[in-house]
Amino acid sequence: MKAEAQTSELQPPEPSSSGPQATDFTAERLISSSMLTPATRGALNARLDPPPAAPRLFTSQEFALLELVSVCLVPHDPAALPLAARIDARLNQGITDGWRYDQLPPDAEAYQQLLASLPADFRMTDDAGRHAALTQAQRDHPKIFEELLAELAEGYYSDPLNQLSIGYVGFADARGWTETRLDRLDPHEQEALLLAGESL
Repeated sequence: MKAEAQTSELQPPEPSSSGPQATDFTAERLISSSMLTPATRGALNARLDPPPAAPRLFTSQEFALLELVSVCLVPHDPAALPLAARIDARLNQGITDGWRYDQLPPDAEAYQQLLASLPADFRMTDDAGRHAALTQAQRDHPKIFEELLAELAEGYYSDPLNQLSIGYVGFADARGWTETRLDRLDPHEQEALLLAGESL
């Protein structure tokens, strides 16, 4: 049953006022330091490079729907972290992770099927209606839903700014790690956190 209380489109969540807040500057300062190997630095800089603003593979309507679905499943601000745009860029370049369920079509076609299964009013319904629609989509297309959710979660937590915001600096890999006990910071980890910003 679709609720009728609110019909505005879902807005990106407000940034949290509590906890560490990473910025482009703090990320750049650490990533450009000697604490990272060149290979890791290159990989992280590639993740920070903005993808094309306009969709290349999805239609504009499909892309708007994908962006909204991505915010529903993994709350974020698409202007700061363009997860949907990165998916579009990946698919347009034909990049895959090398496998898929044998009963599924290629990723692009699978995601288009999932988006097409959503109600026509998905973008205008309220949060409860969207939740219900996504729950039904998960029941109808469990493996495609799983693939999309996994890609969104991976994209979110592989972003250096999000890693820094939770105090993770494991990518500062140039010197190796010596502290393996639980709840202990490696000396290099402490140095990396300070380099990224004392508030982190």
